Amino acid sequence: MARVLGISRSGYYKYLNRHKDRSVAPELTNFLQEKWLKSRKNYGFKQLFQEVKKSNLPYGARKVRKAMKHCKISGKQRKQFRPLTTNSKHGGRIAPDLVQRKFHPNEQNRIWVPDVTFIRTSFGWSYLCVILDLYSRKTVGWSLSDRNDSQLVCDTILKAVLSRNPRKGLIFHSDRGSNFCSKETRRLLIAKFFKSNFSLIY
Repeated sequence: MARVLGISRSGYYKYLNRHKDRSVAPELTNFLQEKWLKSRKNYGFKQLFQEVKKSNLPYGARKVRKAMKHCKISGKQRKQFRPLTTNSKHGGRIAPDLVQRKFHPNEQNRIWVPDVTFIRTSFGWSYLCVILDLYSRKTVGWSLSDRNDSQLVCDTILKAVLSRNPRKGLIFHSDRGSNFCSKETRRLLIAKFFKSNFSLIY
């Protein structure tokens, strides 16, 4: 064929390889699209290339980039995360401090202490709410959310109640954050026979 076309054999094979290289393997495009959609369209080249390597697929970085371009796959540009910290300057009702710095109950399910922090996940930053039993120092409930609000706290309380089934009179000792002092949180605590307890924690 090279002789018929009047070109060298090396030039002919170079031409074939160049056009072969331009093709995009369906196996790769299907794999990338599946992982991209599973990440809620957050994954970019770095994450998708890691997935390709973990799955031992025979494709290098150049082919992954080419397949992504072919499928119009691109990761989302994440906005700079600004954590919502405790807001103690609110109009919500503040319950009295029933603990009075006495943090040594003589049995479990007498005092629960919640806290909210933020952590990095594979999908970005999230808020983690955890409730600890002050006697055992063990986690009795936790929840993750992309919002630091009363719903996050209420979800965690419900999980803790289902896990421990505490008796009436348990003290829920938190800081004065708006998510802990909200009407929704207080109503849930009353419904579950908790004693709301707030103190200013630094």
